[in-house]
Amino acid sequence: MKINSDLILGLIFFGLAFSLKFLPSFDIATLKFFNSFLFNSTFFTYFTEFGNGWFVVAIVIPVLSFISYKSTTMLYVPIQALILSGIYIGLIIQLLKEEIFPFTRPALEAIEGINYVEPIFRYATFPSGHAATIFGVILIWLQLASKEKQKISRLITFSALGFASFVALSRVIIAAHWFTDILASLGMVLILRSTLSLDKVKAHLMEGNIAKYFSYFLVFIAWVGIIFFDITEYF
Repeated sequence: MKINSDLILGLIFFGLAFSLKFLPSFDIATLKFFNSFLFNSTFFTYFTEFGNGWFVVAIVIPVLSFISYKSTTMLYVPIQALILSGIYIGLIIQLLKEEIFPFTRPALEAIEGINYVEPIFRYATFPSGHAATIFGVILIWLQLASKEKQKISRLITFSALGFASFVALSRVIIAAHWFTDILASLGMVLILRSTLSLDKVKAHLMEGNIAKYFSYFLVFIAWVGIIFFDITEYF
């Protein structure tokens, strides 16, 4: 793999997040800080779901693909490129949090003054699945949509990054995750995004009719899940 800034930053962020896990006072202090911004539980109950894989597939990915299709300053990013990326990121994150890192969520700690928002999870915290999903889709979209000699407009870039960051940090605001979980998610996504420097990886994401039609099917299934089933407990 080519050594690039994404890989270096990703390793730094992930290593820093892992190291800070052994300083519980840091996690507790940052949790209290972000939880103080819980100005409306109803708003954050719904807003944080923009990191939920179902909502990302049904809404976020089609919107991003459409924006790149209509923009004159961006390359078109097909839906399957983002859905495949999301699937791979999700599988890796679940492996890390379920099988490798034994850290638990804030709900297991008796922390005075913390307001928790339903649903409350008590296990599998590091890294955050919601944060990794939204960071992954947004950052990979920006990378794939970038033209060699023409930069994406600052408005689009900052709006996309701001949205992803707010969604990711909402996991701390509602006390579903620690800040270190979010930092680890960002680090892992940057590490995975560094693989886009490989032509075979990029071609795998961008090409193929089977992947294209499978992605359309997943978008349909995601909408079915949102409309007819309770999928808010995805994590």
